[in-house]
Amino acid sequence: MIIFFLLQNKPARAAVSAEALKEAQSAWLHPSQNTIHTAHPVPVLPVEGESNVLITSALPYVNNVPHLGNIIGCVLSADCFARFCRLRGDNVLYICGTDEYGTATETKALAEGLTPQQICDEYHAIHSNVYKWFNISFDHFGRTTTEHQTKIAQDIFFKLDENGKIFKESVEQLYCKKCERFLADRFVEGTCPHLGCGYEDARGDQCDGCGKLINAMELVKPRCKLCSSSPEVRSSNHLFLDLPSIEPDLNLWLAACSKQWSSNARIICESWIRDGLKTRCITRDLKWGTPVPKDGFTDKVFYVWFDAPIGYISITACYTNQWEKWWKNPSLVQYYEFMAKDNVPFHGVVFPSTLLGTSDNWTKVNYLIATEYLNYEDGKFSKSRGVGVFGDHAIETGIPSDVWRFYLLYLRPEVHDTAFSWVDLQTKNNSELLNNLGNFVHRALSFVFKFFGSSVPAAKPIESDFGVMAAINQELQLYTSALANNHQRDGLRHILSITRIGNQYIQEHEPYKLIKPDRSEEDKERGATVTAVAVNIVALVSVILDPYMPNTAEHIKIFLNKPPHLQGLPSLFMQFLPAGHIIQEPKPLITPIDDDMIKKLSKQFAGQAAPEKKPANPAEVAQLESLIMEQGNKVRKLKESGNAGKDVVAAEVATLISLKGRLAAAQGLNTATPAKDKKKKAGVNAAKVEHIPLSTHAGLNGALDEKDVNHLQVLVAQQGDRVRTIKAKGSVSKDEIGVEVAKLLDLKKQLAIAQGIDPSTLNSKDKKKKNAKTTVDNLKLMISPPVKNCYLNLYKKQVASVIYKLLYILAIAF
Repeated sequence: MIIFFLLQNKPARAAVSAEALKEAQSAWLHPSQNTIHTAHPVPVLPVEGESNVLITSALPYVNNVPHLGNIIGCVLSADCFARFCRLRGDNVLYICGTDEYGTATETKALAEGLTPQQICDEYHAIHSNVYKWFNISFDHFGRTTTEHQTKIAQDIFFKLDENGKIFKESVEQLYCKKCERFLADRFVEGTCPHLGCGYEDARGDQCDGCGKLINAMELVKPRCKLCSSSPEVRSSNHLFLDLPSIEPDLNLWLAACSKQWSSNARIICESWIRDGLKTRCITRDLKWGTPVPKDGFTDKVFYVWFDAPIGYISITACYTNQWEKWWKNPSLVQYYEFMAKDNVPFHGVVFPSTLLGTSDNWTKVNYLIATEYLNYEDGKFSKSRGVGVFGDHAIETGIPSDVWRFYLLYLRPEVHDTAFSWVDLQTKNNSELLNNLGNFVHRALSFVFKFFGSSVPAAKPIESDFGVMAAINQELQLYTSALANNHQRDGLRHILSITRIGNQYIQEHEPYKLIKPDRSEEDKERGATVTAVAVNIVALVSVILDPYMPNTAEHIKIFLNKPPHLQGLPSLFMQFLPAGHIIQEPKPLITPIDDDMIKKLSKQFAGQAAPEKKPANPAEVAQLESLIMEQGNKVRKLKESGNAGKDVVAAEVATLISLKGRLAAAQGLNTATPAKDKKKKAGVNAAKVEHIPLSTHAGLNGALDEKDVNHLQVLVAQQGDRVRTIKAKGSVSKDEIGVEVAKLLDLKKQLAIAQGIDPSTLNSKDKKKKNAKTTVDNLKLMISPPVKNCYLNLYKKQVASVIYKLLYILAIAF
């Protein structure tokens, strides 16, 4: 609330220097014709001497409709950047398409009684329609089920094989005797093995009950999805990519290029290679996929994560037979990839390693731009439960695509997870779009249309006007820098700052009063100047708004009668519309969103409750209880003896945890915390992890409590993510980092005790970090309620310096 108050009272215009004032005056009095960018011939190919930008967004998987998180994480972020690059005159090729091979497609086909190809055709059309409605400006939107995909993927495999980067290894898999086939992960179902879940329809790769990843071999009571019979374990030969042999070249390449990546992408890749790369299986026992062209493996297909990134290349080959000018031309092409963070390892490690292993001169990613996750209200998107907005539903809401684009880019999860909120969407639409941007554009254009006969009046700006122009130049330069570095949220905020400056400018000078018949000629001249400057600000907005709201930007240009020089990105604000330029009658740009619509849509997309657990099996419960008692005695004896090593104890404890998880599953228990209660029960959120006393988790004589272990593992993971995030920022002080590291170490110690591990065996450096935690605890004591009240009173009276405001904000944070 305090921060909001400070922002609300912040002046729309920042102070400008004398140099900036002079620069603004020169740009207005001597405007240079803004560059008119001519469209490049189709197909778009790299051109010597130009900035050639290749853009891809992670290929959306074809077996489902993309939700809002998918859209902002990949295609919309890439589109915003592609439009900006075209605006500044770059030679841009934006490629995307549906990823159509793999287990999920086969599974979907079985569920819907169709062939995999029919599924792909149906959902490729759905994806295409969704992205068309969202105004995604692909140069080509293709698919991976093409002859080009087969040829290029197999050619890459041949090169890897020739270079000794492929080897064979036997793998244990689940095999269905009835179906006479090895079962890929998604063709296996069973009871979730994770502690406290017990969902009986978990898949072989992930559980929809608790959301956790699963190894198919760990499923309790596995069954074949095709015939429901119990599979057995058999060995199958597969091909592996020898990543360790490629790792030295990968490290050299990463050192040279990853500095330009988004921080989360860099950190994720560094964590993957920190302990050395492992070999990776690149084949699967499926029918639907790119065939493996090697004797003894022709009944297999390439694993989708080996195959799918090659789709960028094959889709380009479908666009132009000169595709190698983009993909084997690294000296001339700058390559940007956009994706959500879960796709980073495959694009930042596996795919580049694949290309490096061929020894060909491939164009590899220069800028890997990854977002965090966009959640839905208090939880996650779920198609099966009808939770959240998916692309086809967005079309049906009645809310324009530009408003969806605006809001998704406004809360783009660039450095941490963000959450879609219906109420917030309404607020941003009605305040930032309607009352700020829309109001300014309509007022400025209406003044010209009503009071000057649709003709832009002549202007004689004075120093205060040039001050406004200089302030706009500051925002324009920040906008350009933000988008060039893919800080798209910041870029949007600079546009809104410019329209806010325009509103304030009109409000201060009230040109509609100055031009009244009874006013002096000097006042009328002044009113004309303010109107002319304001309508030229509108012209600038019509240019820089295009990456975010292309339909709205086009409507503004139509109101302005589409002057040709509003196509390129200017470096400075200038007189875009000369005196005498004729405009059209403006219409409202933005429609308000009312409470009734928000209530209706919020209810419509709230979804259904999670599925109920099946009744317990008494015989199975009794057997597991007996096994748990026996294993619990074994763990206690090992601890009491003092002779067993910590690894031995940990292994037996892990067995006990597994047994208790199976018991919870057999009992049909669901101990998972509902999403809305997680913050209260766990005491954590994305910004803060509260200290939990060790005594509440150790149990009697350090005995294991599986709920505590599960809970603490979540806390450790969350706090670990927070530490990595703040370290990646680079602007956080050592003391702040020390505080968060101390919390992480303390949580790890609690987890060790709950698992029956001696915390003294943890890294000795833990002890050196205790002082950091002590510091923050002391600070909490210092910021006591009386002190908070003192700062609040000073703040309210406005008699304190800014330091008291900051101290009060700090106080309420604790």
